[in-house]
Amino acid sequence: MLDKINLDWQESLKGVNCYFCAPREPNNEYRREIARLSVSTLYLFGDQRFRGYSLLIFDVHHATVLEELNHEEYLAYSDNLRLSAKAIRAALKPDHMNFELLGNTTPHLHWHIVPRYQNDPRWGQPIWEGWQRNEFNVNRHVLSADAYTEIISKIQTCLQSVTQ
Repeated sequence: MLDKINLDWQESLKGVNCYFCAPREPNNEYRREIARLSVSTLYLFGDQRFRGYSLLIFDVHHATVLEELNHEEYLAYSDNLRLSAKAIRAALKPDHMNFELLGNTTPHLHWHIVPRYQNDPRWGQPIWEGWQRNEFNVNRHVLSADAYTEIISKIQTCLQSVTQ
């Protein structure tokens, strides 16, 4: 079993069957597209326990860590992250923001942008530790289609103003 896991991991690192590699479907139950930026795409995550939880997925090529990017890609991706964070903060007014670049289960470069609110279910604690999260139907908060659209529209409007 361990050999299969290691082989799957090695293939994932190479981008074999990577569902984050572009082109990818813009919308599914896990994410909804907010905007395509210079080297990445910003998505609203399907699980909205943390209002505005988003993913910023690198689009140019399969990469698993920041040091695989050339200097220009790194600067552009960092700028995409900064602009996304500014837009999310302006649109949703969180009390704090978490930024996480993990790649433990999906080895493709992507940032988790997690707005935090004093009334969120993990305020004052990390969102990952000691709390079931990766099982998609555990503690999951699904919104109505209109609610997803409303959040996306707010972020898109703010993204236009921070990029001008």
